[in-house]
Amino acid sequence: MAKHSYTNDELDAEIIRQEWEIESSPPVDGAAVLDAVHAFLGRFVVYPSSHAQVAHTLWIAHTHLMDAWESTPRLALLSAEPASGKTRALEVTELLVPNPVEAINVTPAYIFRKVGDQESGPPTLLHDEIDTVFGPKAKENEEIRGLYNAGHRRGAVAGRCVVRGKTVETEEIPAFCALGLAGLGWLPDTILSRSIIIRMRRRAPGETVTPFRRRVHAPDGHELRNRIVIWAGQVADTMAAARPEMPPGIEDRAADMWEPLSQLLMQPATGAIVTGRKSPTFRRNCEQHAEARQGGCHRACGGC
Repeated sequence: MAKHSYTNDELDAEIIRQEWEIESSPPVDGAAVLDAVHAFLGRFVVYPSSHAQVAHTLWIAHTHLMDAWESTPRLALLSAEPASGKTRALEVTELLVPNPVEAINVTPAYIFRKVGDQESGPPTLLHDEIDTVFGPKAKENEEIRGLYNAGHRRGAVAGRCVVRGKTVETEEIPAFCALGLAGLGWLPDTILSRSIIIRMRRRAPGETVTPFRRRVHAPDGHELRNRIVIWAGQVADTMAAARPEMPPGIEDRAADMWEPLSQLLMQPATGAIVTGRKSPTFRRNCEQHAEARQGGCHRACGGC
């Protein structure tokens, strides 16, 4: 079935409806919302560590506040073997993020057009089987890598030449968007340095999850996503104005990567999980991950 293409009037009406819903809603308890996201993810995915689940929760929340960030960290769900929960994590993520675009076995032109279509806001690109793009048996795919590298920072564009009739014109495609990746093995260093890395693994004996069925669980996921939308709209100005203090030694690219998630943790005015009982453990675990990335040991420690 073809996806409905919205007119400008329909998009304007939807924006007005969302703004009215945010303005008319009572203040949302961000701690409760993010705890609900954390629990929803844990129903279907077994993570390699507790702070990996926290990082995933915060990454999802940050996709709803893209106007507040100067840069957006990539989420890299990687493993050494199949059946480690990577695809499932992306499938569950798709229910919770704004404007999701699921990509697998797609052409560079498709990705460029999807990323450039930001009329209803930046897309959240979820690219599965990324090892077929950057793995040892794949081609270089420098165009895709360049786009994913550039899209880490606000204002980045991808330049292209397009032919219209007998005229060759230049075109600039917006590149800034949230990006989640899943695949076997590893990724180019230029993408890893912009990523929160979660090294997935197969479930151990005794570890169980709820079987995921989109037709069954999508309503719950979308209801939760709507709660995140309202909360994010209520705290957007506060988040944009916040300037979190990064842990010692976390600077340059590592600071760019971690700032949005630290911002979510460090601002009591947002009502986020910083107010909850888990926040000290959450924050320290995230700091340890950032410290490991800054120290250049992500290959040895395996990320989160």
